[in-house]
Amino acid sequence: MMALGLAVAGTSYAQTGSQERGRNSENRTEQRRNDKGDARRGGEKRAQISPEERASKRTEMLSQKLDLSSSQKRKVQALNLKHAQQLESFKGQYAQKGQRNGGERNGQQRQQMQQLQASWEKEFKSIVSKKQYAQYEEERKQMQAERGNRKGREEGKETRARRQHNG
Repeated sequence: MMALGLAVAGTSYAQTGSQERGRNSENRTEQRRNDKGDARRGGEKRAQISPEERASKRTEMLSQKLDLSSSQKRKVQALNLKHAQQLESFKGQYAQKGQRNGGERNGQQRQQMQQLQASWEKEFKSIVSKKQYAQYEEERKQMQAERGNRKGREEGKETRARRQHNG
């Protein structure tokens, strides 16, 4: 009789535990989505860094990957600082006007960003050697490919999660 009582109690505990685990995993999934969304939109999760910090980090990364000389490093630091300050000004300009959405405005913003990036690339190319620039281009292409793969995987995860949730 006591064995029957233990068996019934054990199965009810197991059912309760699995239901709670299911709810917890749904909560974790939702929390990850929220965390990711906040970071993308510049929410509280994302740390705001100064243009000087951004320039230093980028310079250090490029210096390590491309083995820059001290002279090149100084020039790249100045270039990155100038670029980071221009970017900050550009972002501030559009944030003040409240022009975050709107097809024509987004097209203008995109074009200005591309021009800013092109001018950085042109100056950067004049600082580094042909070999270093080729290495930079290769690294950049790899990062873009990884970003594309990562985006595809994340979209796949979200689609699977919706199917499981709805089906």
